[in-house]
Amino acid sequence: MLHENVLMADIDVDQWRNAQNLLLRSAKASRRLVVIHDNGMVVKFRHTAGTEVSGRVDVVADPHVLARELYDANQHLVDFVVVMERTAVDRYFATVQDGWTIDADLDAYVRETYATLDAFADGIVTHPGPARSRLGLQWKLGATYDEIHAAVSAYVIPGSTAILGVEADGKLWTSLLLDFDHDLRITSITTADPSIVDIRGTIPRLAENLAAWAEGTGKTVSLALVLRQETARNVLAAAGPEKLTILFTALAAGNASASRGNLRQPVPTRLDL
Repeated sequence: MLHENVLMADIDVDQWRNAQNLLLRSAKASRRLVVIHDNGMVVKFRHTAGTEVSGRVDVVADPHVLARELYDANQHLVDFVVVMERTAVDRYFATVQDGWTIDADLDAYVRETYATLDAFADGIVTHPGPARSRLGLQWKLGATYDEIHAAVSAYVIPGSTAILGVEADGKLWTSLLLDFDHDLRITSITTADPSIVDIRGTIPRLAENLAAWAEGTGKTVSLALVLRQETARNVLAAAGPEKLTILFTALAAGNASASRGNLRQPVPTRLDL
C-alpha cells in the first residue's frame, strides 16, 4: 500500500515517537542473547546489555536446540535468543540486496526481506518464534497485510486522506495523516501540527479539529478517527472480528469518535477482520 515515492514531512517528534511506541516493536530495543558462529565455532556469545547469562557454549551443534535451551535458561533476562551462522547472514543480505530493482513495489520488497529469512531457517535462528517475526521492526497491528488492505478498501475513498489519532489525558497523544492515491497507495505520511491544530479537548473535539485542519489544506478526508489510548491498545491487541467489536463498543461509550467516514460499513468477511 506504500507508493514508491511516499513523502514523510512536517512530522511532530513527540507524536512520531508515540506512534512508533504504539505500532512497532523493535528487535534492537529488545533484550537479546546473541550467538554468532562460523560453521559451528562460536565467535560471539553476548547479551546485548552485557548481562551475565547461563549456558555459554563454544560449539553450535544444533542451532534450534541451542536457541531454545538458552532461552529457557535465561528467559528472565532476555526477550529472545538469536543464533546466527556468519556465512548464512552474508548470503541473506546478498539475496535481499540482489532482489531490489528500481521498479520494485516497496511493500512487496519489504515483505520479501522478511519472508526470505525462512530460506535461512538453519543459519538465522531465533527463539521464541521464527526470525521473520522477531528481527527488525515488527508491526504490532494484530492483523495481516491482507486484512489491513481490506480495511483500507472498506473505509478509505481512493484519492483521499485518512486520519488516525490517539488521545491521552485530554490531549492528542499521537496522530497519523495518511494521503492515498487513486490506487489506495499511501503517498504521504505526517502528523498533526501542534502549532496550528488545537490538540487539547475531548475525543470528539480532537477528531473534528484534525478533520477540519486537513480539509482546510485542500484535502478530502474520508476518515477521521480518534481513540482513547487504552482503547487503541486494546484494538491493536485483538484479533479478527474482535477488533471491530472493541471499536464499535468504544464508539458507543465515547472512548472513540469518528468525525468523518462510515464505520458501520462491514469489512469483507472473507479476510476475517
